[in-house]
Amino acid sequence: MKFKFKLLLLIVGLIGLPVSMQTSAYAATVQTSEPAIYAKSAIAVDADTGQILYEKNAHQPLAIASISKLMTVYIVRQQIKQGKLSWHDRVTISPAVAKLSTASGLTNVPLKAGKSYQVRDLVKAALIVSANAAAIVLGQKVAGSAQKFAQKMTKTAHHLGIHDAKFYNAAGLTNKLTGSLELKKVNANSENLMSAKDVALLASRLEKTFPSLTKITSQSKMTFAGRSYAGHNQLLSDHQIAKGAVVNGLKTGTSDEAGACFAGSATYHGRRIVTVILGARNTSATDPARFIQTAKLMKLIFSKQHPIKIARHTQLKGLSKAKVPDGKQTTTRLVNQKPTWVWVPKSISQKEVKGHYVKKPKKLTAPVKKGKPVASANLVYDHQFLKYLNTFPDKVTLTPSKSIDKANIFVRFWRALSRLF
Repeated sequence: MKFKFKLLLLIVGLIGLPVSMQTSAYAATVQTSEPAIYAKSAIAVDADTGQILYEKNAHQPLAIASISKLMTVYIVRQQIKQGKLSWHDRVTISPAVAKLSTASGLTNVPLKAGKSYQVRDLVKAALIVSANAAAIVLGQKVAGSAQKFAQKMTKTAHHLGIHDAKFYNAAGLTNKLTGSLELKKVNANSENLMSAKDVALLASRLEKTFPSLTKITSQSKMTFAGRSYAGHNQLLSDHQIAKGAVVNGLKTGTSDEAGACFAGSATYHGRRIVTVILGARNTSATDPARFIQTAKLMKLIFSKQHPIKIARHTQLKGLSKAKVPDGKQTTTRLVNQKPTWVWVPKSISQKEVKGHYVKKPKKLTAPVKKGKPVASANLVYDHQFLKYLNTFPDKVTLTPSKSIDKANIFVRFWRALSRLF
């Protein structure tokens, strides 16, 4: 009897062994089905809608080095938009900035003390060559001093919906590397911090408010004061990422604390995406790790997902009709007010994108006007809610599909009477 019992246990164990092995193999397949992004933090978003397409540790503030210059350029662009500054304005260089522009180990274009340079040329130098002194002097031009500009960077970040960032200077240098422009009572190693999510938000807003930005950042070299300088973006000539994908920016950043960072921008089938890689490997000035990880991230998005358009006045599946008790018609379909783009897995079609009421509409009161917002809904597919950057709309506005007049008093009376029985 004992032998039979042991034999039974052995058979059960042998039967169960392949099952557990298969389960482990399947789990490993699931975990490794997407290539790993080797960086401290990463994110990919649709630059126009703010939809998050991929994220890894995207909420942690990290050192961003020269990616900081995107905030500097955003502020300069806002000043120009408000008429407080012009692209053709000239900025005179102080001895301190001139000295910084030739400091050993820093990326720069040399600036001569007492000489003036156009705002447009300084912006191009900051973006393409990552010229630190050019960014610093732009900050001084806007705010009067490096310290006041750092405060303006923080204030601007808050206005954009960014609250965890820290800013010390316009260039993204550690405080001690700014030389005589170093902030007092601030740690020498203090460095600008932002999360990948907030960098993506900043880059997306910058591209929207500065449409010609990528005409600058897509340049692989530039001429400044008669000399030619090479840019840092190694992906500009990469045509292997995906068919139809064009990389056109944006900004690199490198420091001991930040590692190698890159905020990338690309167009694909008419959509603009922004990617952010923070804390990639940085073994040398030419280490391509951040570009390799960016290309990998872009390929992942373009191979696994596709953008689909939900046309204006589309009735989304999953949304019930709204009631109009006192209308000539007692119900109405609700449709989305504006056309909407969404990224979904390639296995998902437009018909499979559904709506989920944020708040189910109450009974509507006639007359009902076509096009008037009455409710909103989140978009979902396969029970998955879409995720968006903060300050970007995360839901669609719903309106009645047509206008409905109020029913006459006799019809309303009859309906009321009918409800009593």
